[in-house]
Amino acid sequence: MNKSEPSSERRVHRVAIPDDIKSILTELQHQALARLEGFGWSVAFVRRPLFQDDIVVLFDPSGKRHAILNEDGSLDTSTDIHVR
Repeated sequence: MNKSEPSSERRVHRVAIPDDIKSILTELQHQALARLEGFGWSVAFVRRPLFQDDIVVLFDPSGKRHAILNEDGSLDTSTDIHVR
């Protein structure tokens, strides 16, 4: 791409998992994450759609499945988020 051409990239370079991850979680998410981490689940990344709440995405211990940690602390494994 030529520097004089406008970029179609709209994403701002941000880290996949913020250092202060616990500060963006609800209390129910925080409690659920603590339990899930005990079973080997981990935060994969946080999706930050414009004008919407953050979406916390977790990977299972094998790293093959992902799920969304809902605001109420439940885990949504039937998500259609595409992980590249």
